[in-house]
Amino acid sequence: MKKHYICNQTIMFQDMTKAKTETKANNHKQLWLYLCALALIFIIAFSYAFNSKIDLNGDNCDYYMLATSISTGHGYANIASPDYRPSDLFPPGYPLLMALIRFFTDSVIAQKILNGLFLLVSSLLLFLFVRKNKFPESLAFISCCAILLNARILHFATMMMSEMSYLMFSVFVVWALFKTEDKDKPFWKNAWFYLLIIASAYAYHIRTQGIALIAAVICYLIITKKWKQTIIYIMGFMVCLLPWIIRNKIIGLGQSRYLDQIFAVSQHRPEDGTLTIGGVIERFFDTLRMLLTKAIPNTVMPYINVDYSSSTTVGEWIIAAIIVALIIIGFLKFGKFGYFFILYTLATLGVISLFNDPGENRYITTLVPYLEIGLFIGLYSVIAVGVKKLKIAQQFSPWILCVLFVFCSFPKLKAEHNQNTAPFPPNFQNYFTIGEGIRKALPPKTMICSRKPNLLYMFSKTWVCNYKWTNDESELISDLVKRNVDYVILDQLGYSSTYRYLLPAIQNHQQLFTPVMHLTNPDTYLLKFDREAASKEFNIK
Repeated sequence: MKKHYICNQTIMFQDMTKAKTETKANNHKQLWLYLCALALIFIIAFSYAFNSKIDLNGDNCDYYMLATSISTGHGYANIASPDYRPSDLFPPGYPLLMALIRFFTDSVIAQKILNGLFLLVSSLLLFLFVRKNKFPESLAFISCCAILLNARILHFATMMMSEMSYLMFSVFVVWALFKTEDKDKPFWKNAWFYLLIIASAYAYHIRTQGIALIAAVICYLIITKKWKQTIIYIMGFMVCLLPWIIRNKIIGLGQSRYLDQIFAVSQHRPEDGTLTIGGVIERFFDTLRMLLTKAIPNTVMPYINVDYSSSTTVGEWIIAAIIVALIIIGFLKFGKFGYFFILYTLATLGVISLFNDPGENRYITTLVPYLEIGLFIGLYSVIAVGVKKLKIAQQFSPWILCVLFVFCSFPKLKAEHNQNTAPFPPNFQNYFTIGEGIRKALPPKTMICSRKPNLLYMFSKTWVCNYKWTNDESELISDLVKRNVDYVILDQLGYSSTYRYLLPAIQNHQQLFTPVMHLTNPDTYLLKFDREAASKEFNIK
């Protein structure tokens, strides 16, 4: 009898072990199916929205030039200047990542694919993070689908800009901060704590906006009363900053250009001067209002369209209040870690609001994935409670949210696809045609002055510079002489500085500018600049 009982117990134990093993195997299989599905959705969406052309914002070309400088052994410098002048135009983090690809190929498309991979890794890690926090896998999956199908995110994923690399490192910070919660060992023995410091520092070195991420981590550590971690985190971060600070000190670079932007009335019209503290505060709240009532709803809800140029309506305030409330509810579902997301969101919006050129929803791009996750979890939580209280069903399925959000993303995705597959506008096409003509006809050490020198470099591969933004024509022309300018491009790219500064100087001193190339529709000129005559006329030594 006893042997029979022991035998039954053994069989039961074996059955339980087998069931657990099978359950674990099924969970792993389901996890890999979700990850593969996300990867497939990324490939489809990224391919559909892919832009093989140079983006017309210009900054993407600066990043490419800096990466080229690093990969060709010239350091972090402006390779389009005669002296390879050391640069601090952008933090070095993203160009360093680009240089890994640029070392092997000069392909722009390869750089764009790298950016896409940053987005894919970010979405997969966010899926795992949401799943780790005991939310339904289906909800985590749908949230990350919304990220991968977000037109604003894909817009930046398909160009050579720093947003996606910053996003990836910010997700690393989230992961590392989550892993430091391990109670089994002290934090100084936890490798994740040191990865938290490194990832935070590198995120800051990708985008200065990363100071919001640092502030959120510090506030979170203080709120959770982790005093030692707070002190060591701050000290570690400061140590990681030292190489860049010392480098800039040694080569005599000034203060950050971002500080000048904060106090400038307009970064495009330097003659307008600077703002008072009161002016900066007023602009801060104007920008914050725009971000809350227009940028966030327009970005996280794909079918909400807004007019950024108009004042905020009562309806927009109501919609914004509902969306923000749902996002906050979603964040709070993460427990105390939700405070980190709230702090990070507030800090990011605060940093963006300090800038004089908020760029509509451009600068919240790296925040959008977190907002999407908060929105989906918040909406799911609210609906689930409502369904339960009204006894409509036993539980609410997250898959229903696909109909409300994921499928509604297609109109904006289609617009992004149409924009990215369209040819360059005629004014930019003329500009680039002249650049290609310069590359074929002139030596690389020819200095070309134009409104968008970074864009021009991608086609001319010569030295390039901008003209001085001043209403004083003699000062503008004197600057051309000092820069050893050989040719000037008079374009119609639509920038007001061309008509305000450059065009009058050319019209009033036509003897100094000889047309050598002229394209029509619209008129675009390559002009030979007579430096010697200009030096005599303006008595420049």
